[in-house]
Amino acid sequence: MESFFSKLYLDMQSRIKEAVPEIEWIEQDFGQDVFDEWAPNVAFPAVLIDFPSTVYSEIGNVNQSAEATVALRLLFAPFSQSYEDAPLEVREDALQFFEMENKLVNALQGWVPDGGYCQPLLRRAAASFNNNKTGLRVRNLQFITACLEIFEQPEALQQTITMKII
Repeated sequence: MESFFSKLYLDMQSRIKEAVPEIEWIEQDFGQDVFDEWAPNVAFPAVLIDFPSTVYSEIGNVNQSAEATVALRLLFAPFSQSYEDAPLEVREDALQFFEMENKLVNALQGWVPDGGYCQPLLRRAAASFNNNKTGLRVRNLQFITACLEIFEQPEALQQTITMKII
C-alpha cells in the first residue's frame, strides 16, 4: 500500500490486535454504532478507526508536512450494573471498558509503526458517547501524528524561473 492512511490503518489494526487481544473487531468507522441493527455489523468489544482531519503545510517545492488526527471509537455491549449497592464483582465487571481503554491507550501512546513513516501517536482527547439509541457504551479517543509527504515532480516544475525587473 502506498497511501499514508492505508498503511497507518493496517499497522494500527496489527498493533491493536497484538497488544489488546480482547478486542474482537477492528474496522474503519462507518458509523456502525448508530445502526439500529448493530449486532451483525460488529463483534464486541470493537474499535472503529477513522482519520477525520489532516492539516497540511508546505515545506518546499510541492512537498508537505501533515498533522493527522486519528479517531478511535471503542464500543462495548451493555455491561452489568455499577451502582453502589451492587456486589463488588458486578461493579468491577461493569467497569471493564475503562480497563480496556487504558490498555488500548498504553498500546498506542508513543507508538511508531515499523518503518518510522510517521511521528509517534499522541493522545489528545477522550470522551464518552453513551446517549445512543443502541445502548452501547462508547468511548471516543483522539490521537495525533505527523508525517512528510514527498511528491515526485515533473521536470517542468523542477526548473527555476527567474524574473528580471526592468
